[in-house]
Amino acid sequence: MATPEAGGRPRTAPTLYHIADVRLGGAFPFLGEGGSAHRALVRETFVRAVDQALALAPSAVLITGNLFGTPFPPRDLAEFARAQIARLTGAGAAVLVAAGPLDALHDRNYAAGALAGLERVTVFPPVPKVVVLSDLEVTVVGVSWATSAAAPADFLSGLTIQPAGRHLVGAGYLDWPRTDEAMRALRRQIAATGAAYLALGGAPVRRDLSTDGVAAWCPGSPELVAPEEGDGAPLVVRLDGRAEVTPRPVARRRFARFTLQPAAYATADDLAAAIRALGDPQLAAVVRLVGPSRIDQHIDTATLRERLSDAFLALDVVDESCPTPEDLATAPYPDLSVAGKFVAVARREMERATTEEARRRVGAALRLGLALLAGRGPS
Repeated sequence: MATPEAGGRPRTAPTLYHIADVRLGGAFPFLGEGGSAHRALVRETFVRAVDQALALAPSAVLITGNLFGTPFPPRDLAEFARAQIARLTGAGAAVLVAAGPLDALHDRNYAAGALAGLERVTVFPPVPKVVVLSDLEVTVVGVSWATSAAAPADFLSGLTIQPAGRHLVGAGYLDWPRTDEAMRALRRQIAATGAAYLALGGAPVRRDLSTDGVAAWCPGSPELVAPEEGDGAPLVVRLDGRAEVTPRPVARRRFARFTLQPAAYATADDLAAAIRALGDPQLAAVVRLVGPSRIDQHIDTATLRERLSDAFLALDVVDESCPTPEDLATAPYPDLSVAGKFVAVARREMERATTEEARRRVGAALRLGLALLAGRGPS
């Protein structure tokens, strides 16, 4: 939609394509042996994001932090990123990059010079810099994270002293607050900027930090890059009055956590079937086993992971379940039997335990021991 200028001519509201935390060349250790194949998918997803941007024809593209997942990308990866960015600038879009800690500036050289010399590309230095896109009436204040400089939170304060313009935009990577108090302080700082939009990086999933007067978003990664629940997607930002922000997903994969209670399943096969039912070849999952477990219900998590690996992109099974003291007190083993004596020892140790973790260790040892005594071994 166009808005009228003073002379009556229509003026089109500028749009931004905001992307962050791509992590080209990242390690992705949470995917285990699948990390190598996932690096190729991350590249493919970035191409899809560029394709999407070209189709949407934004006024400018903002990349806020960790375009790369390594500060020293190999030549072929640097050339790949350069070619994709050149596609955007070749279509007329300005590209502004605020480096993150994984693609940090070294001696003021960004990612092995991957974007050096490209026209219409700005890589912000490790101190706040102002870029005026005069044809869009947009002023962008951005800063890159650099190992030799302080974390770039100060660019938010710098926005408050910028001359009022039609569209004031901030761009930078944030060290995400760890406490509620720090988050409240960040929101106050965001509100004080008076910006039309703050393009932030620093989280693998989408986060909305907007206040009543300022739209502030971290888009999250366009593809799965960390074991964190939530969605990530490039954002289309329309600067017309209050910024209108629309996610445009391109990801193929996701991460999820599940919780099951093993006592609800009669056999190891039943438990395995329940976990398999959650599977998806594009899903990296953590399954937590919690609550009470029967004393004769030993669960070999390594065997479960191997058995179910074909149903998931990546799977981790964490057994935090534990028999209850009542189960130990009513265990159906004669007192003078080896199993009965073992249960009695475990019961005393569990009563002596002072933490939940210690009780779980006793319970795990008991279940394994009873399985071995029964000649079943881990199941």
